[in-house]
Amino acid sequence: MAGKRPNGTRDPTLHGLLTLAREGTVERRCAALLVLGSLKLQDDRVTEAAGAALEQSNVVLKDYALRYFEDARPKSAIPFLLPLLADSDEDVRARVIRLLAGFGQAVVRPLLHHASSAPPLGQLGVAKVLCAVRGKAAWKGVLQLLARGDVELNKTVCDLVATTLREMPAHEQDELYGEVEAFAAAVDEHTPRTAVVSAIRLLGQCGRPQARKWLFGFVAADHHHALRFHALVALLHCLSGQELRKDELDRLLAILEEPEFSDLTRLTLELLESRTWSEAYQPVLARLLESPHLAVQKFALRKMGEFSSPAVVRTLIQELRDPDRMRREAAARSLRKIPAARSALLKAFLSCDDASRAWAIAEILATYEGKWRRDILDEVWQRLQTALAAQDRIQGAYLYFLKHADPAYAYAQLAGRGAQLKNAKKYHEAVRFLSPLAEFPTFNAEEKFALAVVQLKLHPHELAPTARRPEPALDLLADIYRSSAFPLFEALKKDPALAPEDLFYIGFRFVEGMAEERPLGEEILGFLARQYPRTTVGKSAKNKLKLLAA
Repeated sequence: MAGKRPNGTRDPTLHGLLTLAREGTVERRCAALLVLGSLKLQDDRVTEAAGAALEQSNVVLKDYALRYFEDARPKSAIPFLLPLLADSDEDVRARVIRLLAGFGQAVVRPLLHHASSAPPLGQLGVAKVLCAVRGKAAWKGVLQLLARGDVELNKTVCDLVATTLREMPAHEQDELYGEVEAFAAAVDEHTPRTAVVSAIRLLGQCGRPQARKWLFGFVAADHHHALRFHALVALLHCLSGQELRKDELDRLLAILEEPEFSDLTRLTLELLESRTWSEAYQPVLARLLESPHLAVQKFALRKMGEFSSPAVVRTLIQELRDPDRMRREAAARSLRKIPAARSALLKAFLSCDDASRAWAIAEILATYEGKWRRDILDEVWQRLQTALAAQDRIQGAYLYFLKHADPAYAYAQLAGRGAQLKNAKKYHEAVRFLSPLAEFPTFNAEEKFALAVVQLKLHPHELAPTARRPEPALDLLADIYRSSAFPLFEALKKDPALAPEDLFYIGFRFVEGMAEERPLGEEILGFLARQYPRTTVGKSAKNKLKLLAA
């Protein structure tokens, strides 16, 4: 069916449907619009009738009118649909936006004409349609909206463009960038600040390095804070993976030297963090260390890790004395990146008398690859012995260094010296050398036994259940007995440091302890009963065995 016959006479069926659509009850009007839509009639009179229904307050009638337009899609519907971009019903607005976008480029000119007098909600609808249509004319239209400088509208439209941009193929992104670049080039002192911010944001969203020169024009302190902020954000996107030119670096450094710390400082630090600097900027880093802003100080310390000059190394080592923990940690991280600092750090380590600073240096030295000379290990070992004898806290730093520099050397030295002191019955001194061995993965049964013996000699032997305390020495002996082939019973019998009273304590505690160690305890008590039958210890061992057998 057509709206008109070829000879110009009117179709009576169409006439009847139009009459119902215009003048019937709501139900009949809806039914008529439904039929007209299903027939996809695009006669101007049908469009006018449906357009009139759109203007009605009845939501059902409006719904069926929209259905007609969605089914028939006549281009003459555009003027009737445009006012609904500001409709109070969100669902209606969404349907109208989809309808208008379906008309493609043909809708751009009517949209822009409508936008000039539309309320803010209608202008936003125009922008949504233009972003859906895309193309050169549509993007020009979007930029015309932004040029008006409405704060809320511009913010929303820029967000909308960002979302659309992610869905666009490369050639369409190129087209958009060309329009935005032209829009930015036309900016002058009369352009509303909001429009300038929008241009900056859109260039950032496009992420093209060629926008850098224009964007850097807004980072100086003589520009409004909003322009500077958005320019720095845009540069973060546009310069991803790009190195900075000297003039650009100088402009950013000027921001770091401003007296007030702000979001501009934070963004500038982010821009500078991953960029490579030439050695000529080392004095600048030294100056930034004097900044009143801790974040800038830490940045300078981190950046120094990219250089290995003696001056930088000296500065970083000095910073390990700083009272601020965050500055010390930043300096330490940078020194870990500079293998050339090894000699200077070692010198500072050996001359250091502060435990905290020595620890910091030891942790850095441990990260360097390569072997250490024997004379260096021997010198640190001598210092460790002195510190252990004096119970100086710096011993931890020396031990940490030796454990990481040469674990086998450190273990052998500690075990040897501990055994010497044990044999000399200097148990207090011996335990200081033998205890650190427990931190080594190679801690073996022989050294466990030696440590257990000296610990036994240093603690009173409490047999009463109420007086007993956790006994590390017994734990070590039980571990040896359970998990190694070490001849523990023979070693206990033969060790000259252990008196019969010591053996009785071990045997007594084991027979009253876990079932796994009881055989060893009984063996020790049996040995004492046989070896010392007339002594108090021998008699006590014999009596304990009788009680166990009862």
